[in-house]
Amino acid sequence: MVILLAGLLAGTGWLYVLRGLHWLRLGPRIADSLPLLQLAASDGQPLVRVVVAWVLAGAVTGVALTELPPLRRVALALVLALVVLLLASQVSYALARNVAFSSTVFTRTPGLGPVLEACAFSLGCALPRPADRRQRPGPGPRRRSLVSLLSGFDDRGVGGGEHRHAGQHDRNRQPVQHAGRGAGAK
Repeated sequence: MVILLAGLLAGTGWLYVLRGLHWLRLGPRIADSLPLLQLAASDGQPLVRVVVAWVLAGAVTGVALTELPPLRRVALALVLALVVLLLASQVSYALARNVAFSSTVFTRTPGLGPVLEACAFSLGCALPRPADRRQRPGPGPRRRSLVSLLSGFDDRGVGGGEHRHAGQHDRNRQPVQHAGRGAGAK
């Protein structure tokens, strides 16, 4: 849940960054994309900018959630994003117009922005796949941790010790045991 909330903050952040750089000014303006800018009448952002920012944020969030199946990631992301982004839109509207939140929460129809952002975010969450799909010997497939995915190092063999590769360790012990017997015989 915390990862998804952080991803939603990242999506808003990416949209502000792209807006500040004046990048991706393509497509129609999507109302309510940046609800905190309603008072300045700058809440509408170009379609491509909105989609790129939110798919990117969703993809990064999806990497952090690769332990979940893609369908479950999408469902969780979509529901949470819809709730949070629609509420943020209503709160921003109430603040910008100086009206009570209770009178706007169920009466005002927000713009397309929060719904489009939630859909793009959940689509981005579906994109990452687990890095290793091979079947590994042993009791079952082990998944890689987020750290190993980001660093490129495989940490799945760590911590198994002698039990993970018993045959390799037996070969290492045999010469030592034979050398000990031979030393005692002299």
